[in-house]
Amino acid sequence: MKARYAPAAAVLVGLWCLAAFGHASEPQAATARPRAVPTVNLNKATEAELVKLPGIGPSRAQAIIAQRKRRPFRRPEEILRVRGIGRKTFQRLRPYLRVKDPPKPRGG
Repeated sequence: MKARYAPAAAVLVGLWCLAAFGHASEPQAATARPRAVPTVNLNKATEAELVKLPGIGPSRAQAIIAQRKRRPFRRPEEILRVRGIGRKTFQRLRPYLRVKDPPKPRGG
């Protein structure tokens, strides 16, 4: 009879441990920091800078460079012309994209 209750007891102990100590992944999620990705100018960024963007690997970076050689980007949305970059990828990239350099501070 004791063997019949052993699996149930093990499950209860496991649930108690989870309730008492939480999930093992929770502390990692709280301490994990997203990597800092600066904004990039689509018309001037090098392949190395483009690869730092989320979802962009070497082949997509080369495709972005090839596209801008044919026609420079006027708006960040025009990255959708690049094969392999769809709406979802664009939504993920949007905070990191620009097509003009930020204005230089005036000295004076």
